[in-house]
Amino acid sequence: MEHAQSGIFNENNRHSYFLEYVITNRDTQTLSQLTQALKNITHSIKCSNVIAFGKRLWQHIDTEHSPLEFNDFATLSGPFGHTAPATQHDLLIWLYDDELDNVFDAMQICQNQLTELAILALECPGFRYKDNRDLTGFVDGSANPKDLAAKAEAALLPNTHSHAGGSFVLTQKWVHDLSEFAKMPTQMQEKVIGRTKSNSIELEGDDMPENSHVSRTDVKVDNVAMKLYRRSVPFGNANEKGLYFLGFACDQQRFQIQLERMFGLTNDGIYDKLIDFSKAVNSAYWFAPSQQQLNALFGK
Repeated sequence: MEHAQSGIFNENNRHSYFLEYVITNRDTQTLSQLTQALKNITHSIKCSNVIAFGKRLWQHIDTEHSPLEFNDFATLSGPFGHTAPATQHDLLIWLYDDELDNVFDAMQICQNQLTELAILALECPGFRYKDNRDLTGFVDGSANPKDLAAKAEAALLPNTHSHAGGSFVLTQKWVHDLSEFAKMPTQMQEKVIGRTKSNSIELEGDDMPENSHVSRTDVKVDNVAMKLYRRSVPFGNANEKGLYFLGFACDQQRFQIQLERMFGLTNDGIYDKLIDFSKAVNSAYWFAPSQQQLNALFGK
């Protein structure tokens, strides 16, 4: 964990801001200016941050190591009419802090540094809702690994890897239909999620539907749990409310397995009931390099 970007594991995030950029040019001069801009950003801002790269940009930037194998997000279309559209961009910056003004100032610094080099393709401010709850009222991230070693094992590439300490990242902006979800009594809501609403206890036995969110995302492959480390953040305004999903994993395939199970793309033909009430509108894969790799990139 000492090699990872520290922002991945710092959980003091009452306020967040997500910025996704498209880089307008990938020539040598632009990439040099980009790395200098990112260096300036990390030296100037006063809040926690994580920087991650889309596949195409990382392949241009990472010239010191063997090529890293990972994929852009490809649109998922389930047999029951649910979709997760691919909105793959080049650069992700996640800013967060307990103080909103620090996050806002950091966002402005990012924009000032990158405005001539990149197009802001998506921005999403977020916040901690009550005791780490999604806007549906359920606790988010209950299945996260509990201790630091387990979090690192789930989130980071191992020390034997050429990109040790880095992490594969999935981001998705999910828009909730809270009015439809709220029409159900609490017991039915709990069966959609697979946990109790008040204290987030996992349902057991016959009480746990096979199409609950927990059932579709809690999966093992060859007896290995496909664990992720989630740092998702609610967002909302008068017109749109939902969750900016943010997950870190040691293996990109862990994301894909869970998504295919959620969208009914596996042999059992079951989909996650939760996606009847929440729609994915943005989806992208990223790589968050280790702090050492970032330092080398910035010329420290």
